[in-house]
Amino acid sequence: MPDIPPRPDYPPYYASPPEPTTVHVHVTQDEPRGPGWDFSWMQIGRNSKAIAVSLVTAPCWAAALRDVHREQHLAGAWFMAFAALGTAILFDHARQRFVTRAIAWTAVLGAVEALPVFTAFVHAMTGSAS
Repeated sequence: MPDIPPRPDYPPYYASPPEPTTVHVHVTQDEPRGPGWDFSWMQIGRNSKAIAVSLVTAPCWAAALRDVHREQHLAGAWFMAFAALGTAILFDHARQRFVTRAIAWTAVLGAVEALPVFTAFVHAMTGSAS
């Protein structure tokens, strides 16, 4: 039989008995919200002013999209509209200025004016081209 050394005599895991644990609970209560709906996230005043400016500038963007549709193809016009809209939304999210919001609404309204939005929506939902 192999020679096994005796088990070493280690000290206990703690030098003194553990102290009792105390738990403190702090409860904070938010103030109750007022009655009604909160539509401040829509920024109605800011968006309505930007739409008013976009009603003047959107026909120029729509004319550019119609030219792309006539000279190239409908897919090119859709790509151009979505690229401009995505860029405008990114700029508006990053800067959050009136000008960037007006540019984003111009991209939306110009695309709605120039491109067959309803027909494309029906085609995308049903798969039917007619």
